[in-house]
Amino acid sequence: MRISRRIAALAATAITSGTLAGCSGAGPAALPGPAGQQPAARGPAVTLRVALYGSPGYRQAGLFAAYQRLHPGIRIVEDVTGQEPGYWQGLRQHLATGRGLDDLVAIPLDQMSAAVHRYRSSLVPLSTLGGVGGGVNTFEDQWLPWIWQPAYHAGQAYALGAETGPLALCYRPQLLAEAGLPSSPARLARAWSSWPGFLASGREFRQRIPYGPAFMDSVTGVYNAMVSQAGPAPAGQAAPSAAGGAAAIRRAWASAAVAAKDGLSAGLAPQTRGWDTGVTRLSFATTVCPPWLLGPIERLSGRHGAGTWAVTAVPGGTGNWGGFYLAIPRASPHQQDAYQLAVYLAGQQAGPALAQTGAFPASSPAINAATTVVNPYFRGSPTGRIFARSATRMAPAPATTTAPDAALVASALAQVQSGTLTPARAWSRLLRQSAHG
Repeated sequence: MRISRRIAALAATAITSGTLAGCSGAGPAALPGPAGQQPAARGPAVTLRVALYGSPGYRQAGLFAAYQRLHPGIRIVEDVTGQEPGYWQGLRQHLATGRGLDDLVAIPLDQMSAAVHRYRSSLVPLSTLGGVGGGVNTFEDQWLPWIWQPAYHAGQAYALGAETGPLALCYRPQLLAEAGLPSSPARLARAWSSWPGFLASGREFRQRIPYGPAFMDSVTGVYNAMVSQAGPAPAGQAAPSAAGGAAAIRRAWASAAVAAKDGLSAGLAPQTRGWDTGVTRLSFATTVCPPWLLGPIERLSGRHGAGTWAVTAVPGGTGNWGGFYLAIPRASPHQQDAYQLAVYLAGQQAGPALAQTGAFPASSPAINAATTVVNPYFRGSPTGRIFARSATRMAPAPATTTAPDAALVASALAQVQSGTLTPARAWSRLLRQSAHG
Protein backbone atom coordinates (compact mmCIF):
# COMPACT_ATOMS: atom_id res chain seq x y z
CA MET A 1 0.00 0.00 0.00
CA ARG A 2 1.13 3.53 -0.66
CA ILE A 3 0.60 5.56 2.49
CA SER A 4 -0.48 9.16 1.89
CA ARG A 5 2.19 11.76 1.29
CA ARG A 6 1.15 13.54 4.42
CA ILE A 7 1.74 10.49 6.60
CA ALA A 8 5.08 9.72 4.97
CA ALA A 9 6.16 13.32 5.37
CA LEU A 10 5.20 13.28 9.01
CA ALA A 11 7.24 10.15 9.57
CA ALA A 12 10.27 11.73 7.92
CA THR A 13 9.86 14.92 9.92
CA ALA A 14 9.58 12.96 13.14
CA ILE A 15 12.78 11.08 12.41
CA THR A 16 14.86 14.09 11.45
CA SER A 17 13.59 16.74 13.85
CA GLY A 18 11.90 14.99 16.77
CA THR A 19 13.71 14.64 20.08
CA LEU A 20 14.18 10.94 20.77
CA ALA A 21 13.09 9.82 24.20
CA GLY A 22 16.46 9.40 25.82
CA CYS A 23 18.13 7.19 23.20
CA SER A 24 20.03 7.37 19.94
CA GLY A 25 19.76 5.44 16.67
CA ALA A 26 16.43 3.76 15.98
CA GLY A 27 13.84 5.16 18.29
CA PRO A 28 10.46 6.82 18.61
CA ALA A 29 9.29 9.91 16.85
CA ALA A 30 9.06 11.70 20.19
CA LEU A 31 7.44 14.96 21.06
CA PRO A 32 9.94 17.59 22.27
CA GLY A 33 9.86 18.31 25.99
CA PRO A 34 11.28 21.10 28.11
CA ALA A 35 15.07 21.27 27.95
CA GLY A 36 16.92 19.30 30.59
CA GLN A 37 13.90 17.31 31.75
CA GLN A 38 14.67 13.88 30.32
CA PRO A 39 14.26 10.85 32.61
CA ALA A 40 17.36 10.34 34.72
CA ALA A 41 19.66 7.51 33.72
CA ARG A 42 21.06 7.21 37.25
CA GLY A 43 20.02 8.05 40.77
CA PRO A 44 16.99 6.99 42.80
CA ALA A 45 14.58 4.82 40.85
CA VAL A 46 11.32 6.41 39.73
CA THR A 47 8.36 4.04 39.69
CA LEU A 48 5.80 4.82 37.01
CA ARG A 49 2.42 3.14 37.42
CA VAL A 50 0.44 2.66 34.21
CA ALA A 51 -3.30 1.90 34.33
CA LEU A 52 -4.47 -0.17 31.34
CA TYR A 53 -7.18 -2.63 30.39
CA GLY A 54 -7.59 -5.64 28.12
CA SER A 55 -4.43 -6.75 26.30
CA PRO A 56 -2.68 -3.50 25.37
CA GLY A 57 0.42 -5.15 23.94
CA TYR A 58 3.16 -3.03 25.54
CA ARG A 59 4.57 -5.80 27.71
CA GLN A 60 4.15 -8.48 25.03
CA ALA A 61 5.91 -6.23 22.50
CA GLY A 62 8.82 -5.70 24.89
CA LEU A 63 8.30 -1.94 24.98
CA PHE A 64 8.26 -1.63 28.76
CA ALA A 65 11.42 -3.70 29.06
CA ALA A 66 13.14 -1.74 26.28
CA TYR A 67 12.28 1.58 27.91
CA GLN A 68 13.62 0.44 31.28
CA ARG A 69 16.90 -0.64 29.64
CA LEU A 70 17.21 2.78 28.02
CA HIS A 71 16.30 4.52 31.29
CA PRO A 72 17.86 2.62 34.22
CA GLY A 73 16.32 5.11 36.65
CA ILE A 74 12.76 4.17 35.61
CA ARG A 75 10.72 1.22 36.87
CA ILE A 76 7.35 0.55 35.19
CA VAL A 77 4.48 -1.14 37.01
CA GLU A 78 1.50 -2.16 34.87
CA ASP A 79 -1.96 -2.14 36.49
CA VAL A 80 -4.22 -4.04 34.08
CA THR A 81 -8.00 -4.44 34.38
CA GLY A 82 -9.61 -7.20 32.33
CA GLN A 83 -12.38 -5.46 30.38
CA GLU A 84 -13.06 -1.87 29.34
CA PRO A 85 -16.48 -1.36 31.02
CA GLY A 86 -15.25 -2.18 34.52
CA TYR A 87 -12.03 -0.27 34.00
CA TRP A 88 -13.75 2.87 32.72
CA GLN A 89 -16.30 2.86 35.51
CA GLY A 90 -13.53 2.77 38.11
CA LEU A 91 -11.39 5.36 36.32
CA ARG A 92 -14.28 7.81 36.12
CA GLN A 93 -14.67 7.65 39.88
CA HIS A 94 -10.98 8.38 40.41
CA LEU A 95 -10.96 11.19 37.84
CA ALA A 96 -13.97 12.79 39.50
CA THR A 97 -12.08 13.06 42.80
CA GLY A 98 -8.56 13.45 41.40
CA ARG A 99 -7.34 10.75 43.78
CA GLY A 100 -6.25 7.12 43.48
CA LEU A 101 -4.81 7.63 39.98
CA ASP A 102 -1.70 6.12 38.41
CA ASP A 103 1.02 8.16 36.67
CA LEU A 104 -0.36 7.22 33.23
CA VAL A 105 -3.96 6.20 32.62
CA ALA A 106 -5.57 4.73 29.53
CA ILE A 107 -8.76 6.46 28.41
CA PRO A 108 -10.89 4.48 25.92
CA LEU A 109 -10.89 6.09 22.51
CA ASP A 110 -14.65 6.51 22.31
CA GLN A 111 -14.74 8.05 25.82
CA MET A 112 -12.06 10.70 25.26
CA SER A 113 -14.37 13.58 24.35
CA ALA A 114 -16.47 12.96 27.46
CA ALA A 115 -13.35 12.68 29.62
CA VAL A 116 -12.01 16.02 28.38
CA HIS A 117 -15.39 17.65 28.95
CA ARG A 118 -15.94 16.29 32.47
CA TYR A 119 -12.56 15.48 33.97
CA ARG A 120 -9.92 17.70 32.36
CA SER A 121 -9.33 19.44 35.71
CA SER A 122 -7.80 16.13 36.85
CA LEU A 123 -5.54 15.82 33.79
CA VAL A 124 -2.32 17.60 32.81
CA PRO A 125 -2.45 19.67 29.61
CA LEU A 126 0.35 17.98 27.70
CA SER A 127 1.51 21.13 25.97
CA THR A 128 2.84 22.20 29.38
CA LEU A 129 5.18 19.19 29.29
CA GLY A 130 6.25 19.32 25.64
CA GLY A 131 5.06 18.99 22.08
CA VAL A 132 4.93 22.64 21.02
CA GLY A 133 8.00 24.40 19.70
CA GLY A 134 9.27 26.38 16.75
CA GLY A 135 5.73 27.12 15.61
CA VAL A 136 5.00 23.39 15.19
CA ASN A 137 2.34 21.59 17.22
CA THR A 138 3.34 17.97 17.03
CA PHE A 139 0.16 16.76 18.71
CA GLU A 140 -1.71 17.79 15.59
CA ASP A 141 1.11 17.01 13.15
CA GLN A 142 1.77 13.43 14.31
CA TRP A 143 -1.80 12.19 14.84
CA LEU A 144 -4.65 11.88 12.36
CA PRO A 145 -7.53 14.33 12.93
CA TRP A 146 -9.99 11.67 14.08
CA ILE A 147 -7.51 10.72 16.82
CA TRP A 148 -6.20 14.05 18.11
CA GLN A 149 -9.41 16.10 17.91
CA PRO A 150 -11.29 14.32 20.75
CA ALA A 151 -8.32 14.89 23.10
CA TYR A 152 -8.31 18.67 22.52
CA HIS A 153 -10.02 21.50 24.35
CA ALA A 154 -9.33 25.23 24.01
CA GLY A 155 -6.05 24.58 22.23
CA GLN A 156 -4.75 22.11 24.81
CA ALA A 157 -4.10 18.41 24.33
CA TYR A 158 -5.07 16.27 27.32
CA ALA A 159 -3.89 12.87 26.06
CA LEU A 160 -1.76 11.15 23.43
CA GLY A 161 -3.35 8.70 21.01
CA ALA A 162 -1.78 5.38 22.01
CA GLU A 163 -3.55 2.45 20.32
CA THR A 164 -6.37 2.11 17.81
CA GLY A 165 -8.61 -0.70 16.57
CA PRO A 166 -8.82 -0.30 12.78
CA LEU A 167 -11.09 -2.84 11.12
CA ALA A 168 -10.25 -5.65 8.72
CA LEU A 169 -12.04 -8.89 7.83
CA CYS A 170 -10.74 -12.26 9.03
CA TYR A 171 -11.94 -15.27 7.07
CA ARG A 172 -11.39 -18.98 6.46
CA PRO A 173 -10.21 -19.49 2.84
CA GLN A 174 -11.05 -23.20 2.87
CA LEU A 175 -14.69 -22.61 3.75
CA LEU A 176 -15.08 -20.00 1.03
CA ALA A 177 -13.43 -22.30 -1.51
CA GLU A 178 -15.84 -25.10 -0.58
CA ALA A 179 -18.68 -22.73 -1.45
CA GLY A 180 -17.08 -21.91 -4.79
CA LEU A 181 -16.23 -18.35 -3.75
CA PRO A 182 -12.92 -16.52 -4.25
CA SER A 183 -10.51 -17.00 -1.35
CA SER A 184 -7.48 -14.83 -2.11
CA PRO A 185 -7.26 -11.55 -0.12
CA ALA A 186 -6.78 -9.45 -3.28
CA ARG A 187 -9.85 -10.87 -5.05
CA LEU A 188 -11.96 -10.58 -1.93
CA ALA A 189 -10.87 -7.00 -1.35
CA ARG A 190 -12.35 -6.19 -4.77
CA ALA A 191 -15.46 -8.36 -4.43
CA TRP A 192 -16.10 -7.13 -0.88
CA SER A 193 -15.22 -3.47 -1.36
CA SER A 194 -18.80 -2.62 -0.36
CA TRP A 195 -21.23 -4.12 2.11
CA PRO A 196 -23.76 -5.07 -0.61
CA GLY A 197 -21.02 -7.07 -2.35
CA PHE A 198 -20.08 -8.77 0.92
CA LEU A 199 -23.68 -9.70 1.73
CA ALA A 200 -24.25 -10.95 -1.82
CA SER A 201 -21.37 -13.39 -1.29
CA GLY A 202 -23.00 -14.37 1.97
CA ARG A 203 -26.20 -15.33 0.23
CA GLU A 204 -24.25 -17.39 -2.32
CA PHE A 205 -22.39 -19.09 0.53
CA ARG A 206 -25.64 -20.04 2.28
CA GLN A 207 -27.24 -21.33 -0.91
CA ARG A 208 -24.25 -23.58 -1.65
CA ILE A 209 -23.64 -24.75 1.94
CA PRO A 210 -27.13 -24.51 3.48
CA TYR A 211 -26.46 -26.83 6.43
CA GLY A 212 -22.84 -26.03 7.14
CA PRO A 213 -21.15 -23.17 8.93
CA ALA A 214 -22.63 -19.68 8.76
CA PHE A 215 -21.15 -17.04 6.50
CA MET A 216 -20.41 -14.64 9.37
CA ASP A 217 -20.18 -14.83 13.13
CA SER A 218 -22.64 -12.04 13.99
CA VAL A 219 -24.70 -9.43 12.15
CA THR A 220 -23.93 -6.97 14.94
CA GLY A 221 -20.38 -6.89 13.55
CA VAL A 222 -21.77 -5.58 10.25
CA TYR A 223 -23.89 -2.99 12.04
CA ASN A 224 -21.08 -1.76 14.31
CA ALA A 225 -18.57 -1.58 11.46
CA MET A 226 -20.90 0.45 9.25
CA VAL A 227 -21.73 2.86 12.07
CA SER A 228 -18.05 3.37 12.85
CA GLN A 229 -17.43 4.18 9.18
CA ALA A 230 -19.93 7.05 9.22
CA GLY A 231 -18.36 10.47 8.96
CA PRO A 232 -19.60 13.70 10.51
CA ALA A 233 -22.96 15.09 9.49
CA PRO A 234 -22.98 17.65 6.66
CA ALA A 235 -22.83 21.29 7.70
CA GLY A 236 -26.11 22.54 9.05
CA GLN A 237 -27.47 19.07 9.83
CA ALA A 238 -27.73 17.38 13.18
CA ALA A 239 -25.47 14.49 14.03
CA PRO A 240 -26.98 11.04 13.50
CA SER A 241 -29.41 10.09 16.25
CA ALA A 242 -31.38 6.97 17.09
CA ALA A 243 -34.66 8.83 17.42
CA GLY A 244 -34.33 10.56 14.08
CA GLY A 245 -33.29 7.44 12.22
CA ALA A 246 -30.33 9.21 10.59
CA ALA A 247 -29.18 7.85 7.25
CA ALA A 248 -25.89 6.29 8.38
CA ILE A 249 -27.43 4.38 11.26
CA ARG A 250 -30.48 3.39 9.24
CA ARG A 251 -28.26 1.99 6.47
CA ALA A 252 -26.26 0.02 9.00
CA TRP A 253 -29.45 -1.36 10.52
CA ALA A 254 -30.94 -2.25 7.15
CA SER A 255 -27.83 -4.16 6.06
CA ALA A 256 -27.52 -6.04 9.35
CA ALA A 257 -31.23 -6.81 9.49
CA VAL A 258 -31.27 -8.23 5.94
CA ALA A 259 -28.26 -10.40 6.81
CA ALA A 260 -30.06 -11.64 9.91
CA LYS A 261 -33.29 -12.32 8.00
CA ASP A 262 -31.36 -14.23 5.31
CA GLY A 263 -29.72 -16.46 7.90
CA LEU A 264 -26.15 -15.41 7.18
CA SER A 265 -25.08 -15.25 10.82
CA ALA A 266 -24.16 -17.82 13.45
CA GLY A 267 -25.38 -15.41 16.13
CA LEU A 268 -22.01 -15.45 17.90
CA ALA A 269 -20.50 -12.15 19.02
CA PRO A 270 -16.76 -11.78 19.78
CA GLN A 271 -15.69 -11.75 23.42
CA THR A 272 -18.28 -14.38 24.37
CA ARG A 273 -17.85 -18.06 25.21
CA GLY A 274 -20.11 -18.99 22.34
CA TRP A 275 -17.87 -17.17 19.88
CA ASP A 276 -14.79 -18.90 21.30
CA THR A 277 -16.47 -22.27 20.78
CA GLY A 278 -17.53 -21.20 17.30
CA VAL A 279 -13.91 -20.56 16.32
CA THR A 280 -12.81 -24.00 17.43
CA ARG A 281 -15.77 -25.72 15.74
CA LEU A 282 -15.58 -23.81 12.44
CA SER A 283 -19.05 -22.37 13.00
CA PHE A 284 -18.54 -19.36 10.69
CA ALA A 285 -16.44 -18.31 7.73
CA THR A 286 -15.89 -14.58 8.32
CA THR A 287 -15.68 -12.06 11.14
CA VAL A 288 -15.13 -8.32 11.26
CA CYS A 289 -11.88 -8.08 13.18
CA PRO A 290 -9.77 -5.31 14.69
CA PRO A 291 -6.09 -6.10 15.43
CA TRP A 292 -6.77 -7.23 18.97
CA LEU A 293 -8.99 -10.07 17.71
CA LEU A 294 -6.11 -11.76 15.86
CA GLY A 295 -4.61 -13.07 19.09
CA PRO A 296 -7.79 -14.82 20.31
CA ILE A 297 -8.33 -16.37 16.87
CA GLU A 298 -4.79 -17.75 16.88
CA ARG A 299 -5.06 -18.99 20.46
CA LEU A 300 -8.39 -20.71 19.89
CA SER A 301 -7.44 -22.21 16.52
CA GLY A 302 -4.14 -23.53 17.88
CA ARG A 303 -0.97 -24.41 16.03
CA HIS A 304 -2.85 -26.74 13.70
CA GLY A 305 -4.97 -23.77 12.61
CA ALA A 306 -2.00 -21.89 11.18
CA GLY A 307 -2.78 -21.02 7.57
CA THR A 308 -6.49 -21.76 7.93
CA TRP A 309 -7.27 -18.05 8.42
CA ALA A 310 -6.44 -15.00 6.31
CA VAL A 311 -7.07 -11.26 6.55
CA THR A 312 -8.40 -8.85 3.94
CA ALA A 313 -9.82 -5.33 3.87
CA VAL A 314 -13.16 -4.75 5.57
CA PRO A 315 -16.06 -3.72 3.29
CA GLY A 316 -16.16 0.06 3.24
CA GLY A 317 -12.40 0.18 3.69
CA THR A 318 -12.23 1.68 7.17
CA GLY A 319 -13.78 1.68 10.64
CA ASN A 320 -12.53 1.32 14.19
CA TRP A 321 -13.31 -0.84 17.21
CA GLY A 322 -11.35 -0.18 20.36
CA GLY A 323 -8.19 1.68 21.19
CA PHE A 324 -7.22 4.17 23.86
CA TYR A 325 -5.30 7.32 24.76
CA LEU A 326 -2.68 7.81 27.45
CA ALA A 327 -3.26 10.72 29.83
CA ILE A 328 -1.33 12.04 32.82
CA PRO A 329 -3.27 12.86 36.01
CA ARG A 330 -2.37 16.06 37.84
CA ALA A 331 -1.98 13.93 40.96
CA SER A 332 1.06 12.14 39.49
CA PRO A 333 4.32 13.12 41.22
CA HIS A 334 6.26 12.10 38.07
CA GLN A 335 4.49 14.02 35.32
CA GLN A 336 7.52 14.67 33.08
CA ASP A 337 8.75 11.09 33.39
CA ALA A 338 5.25 9.82 32.63
CA TYR A 339 5.07 12.08 29.60
CA GLN A 340 8.36 10.78 28.21
CA LEU A 341 7.14 7.20 28.65
CA ALA A 342 3.87 7.99 26.87
CA VAL A 343 5.81 9.56 23.99
CA TYR A 344 7.97 6.44 23.71
CA LEU A 345 4.96 4.11 23.70
CA ALA A 346 3.36 6.21 20.94
CA GLY A 347 6.58 6.62 18.94
CA GLN A 348 7.63 5.34 15.56
CA GLN A 349 9.56 2.32 16.80
CA ALA A 350 6.49 1.12 18.72
CA GLY A 351 4.46 0.67 15.53
CA PRO A 352 5.88 -2.63 14.24
CA ALA A 353 6.30 -3.99 17.76
CA LEU A 354 2.63 -3.42 18.59
CA ALA A 355 1.38 -4.64 15.22
CA GLN A 356 3.26 -7.91 15.69
CA THR A 357 1.46 -8.59 18.97
CA GLY A 358 -2.10 -7.99 17.76
CA ALA A 359 -2.31 -4.35 18.84
CA PHE A 360 -2.03 -1.29 16.60
CA PRO A 361 -0.53 2.19 17.09
CA ALA A 362 -2.20 5.58 16.86
CA SER A 363 0.47 8.10 15.84
CA SER A 364 1.06 8.68 12.14
CA PRO A 365 4.81 7.79 12.20
CA ALA A 366 4.06 4.56 14.09
CA ILE A 367 1.20 3.65 11.72
CA ASN A 368 3.50 4.24 8.76
CA ALA A 369 6.21 2.04 10.29
CA ALA A 370 3.71 -0.74 10.99
CA THR A 371 2.83 -1.18 7.30
CA THR A 372 5.72 -3.63 6.86
CA VAL A 373 4.25 -6.17 9.30
CA VAL A 374 2.88 -9.46 7.97
CA ASN A 375 1.27 -12.22 10.01
CA PRO A 376 2.60 -15.74 9.28
CA TYR A 377 -0.26 -17.43 11.13
CA PHE A 378 -2.82 -15.77 8.84
CA ARG A 379 -1.21 -17.05 5.62
CA GLY A 380 1.31 -14.21 5.63
CA SER A 381 -1.47 -11.61 5.32
CA PRO A 382 -0.08 -8.04 5.20
CA THR A 383 -1.93 -7.09 8.36
CA GLY A 384 0.14 -3.97 8.98
CA ARG A 385 -0.74 -2.55 5.57
CA ILE A 386 -4.41 -3.54 5.84
CA PHE A 387 -4.90 -2.00 9.29
CA ALA A 388 -2.88 1.11 8.39
CA ARG A 389 -5.07 1.78 5.38
CA SER A 390 -8.19 1.32 7.49
CA ALA A 391 -6.90 3.75 10.14
CA THR A 392 -5.80 6.45 7.71
CA ARG A 393 -9.15 6.40 5.90
CA MET A 394 -11.18 7.19 9.01
CA ALA A 395 -13.14 10.43 8.80
CA PRO A 396 -12.70 13.08 11.50
CA ALA A 397 -15.19 12.90 14.35
CA PRO A 398 -16.98 9.67 13.31
CA ALA A 399 -20.59 9.82 14.43
CA THR A 400 -20.72 6.75 16.66
CA THR A 401 -21.81 8.06 20.04
CA THR A 402 -25.38 8.81 18.95
CA ALA A 403 -26.18 5.27 17.81
CA PRO A 404 -28.71 3.23 19.82
CA ASP A 405 -27.46 1.26 22.80
CA ALA A 406 -25.42 -1.74 21.65
CA ALA A 407 -27.36 -4.21 23.81
CA LEU A 408 -30.68 -3.01 22.38
CA VAL A 409 -29.36 -3.35 18.83
CA ALA A 410 -28.09 -6.87 19.48
CA SER A 411 -31.43 -7.89 20.97
CA ALA A 412 -33.39 -6.42 18.06
CA LEU A 413 -31.21 -8.16 15.48
CA ALA A 414 -31.55 -11.45 17.36
CA GLN A 415 -35.34 -11.12 17.11
CA VAL A 416 -35.04 -10.56 13.37
CA GLN A 417 -32.78 -13.58 12.98
CA SER A 418 -35.15 -15.82 14.96
CA GLY A 419 -38.12 -14.65 12.89
CA THR A 420 -39.87 -13.15 15.93
CA LEU A 421 -39.98 -9.68 14.35
CA THR A 422 -39.66 -8.32 10.84
CA PRO A 423 -36.79 -5.85 10.26
CA ALA A 424 -39.28 -2.96 10.06
CA ARG A 425 -41.04 -3.83 13.33
CA ALA A 426 -37.73 -4.49 15.10
CA TRP A 427 -36.44 -1.09 13.98
CA SER A 428 -39.58 0.68 15.24
CA ARG A 429 -39.30 -1.04 18.58
CA LEU A 430 -35.60 -0.21 18.79
CA LEU A 431 -36.33 3.49 18.25
CA ARG A 432 -39.03 3.46 20.95
CA GLN A 433 -36.72 1.73 23.41
CA SER A 434 -33.92 4.16 22.64
CA ALA A 435 -36.22 7.16 23.09
CA HIS A 436 -37.29 5.90 26.54
CA GLY A 437 -33.82 4.65 27.52
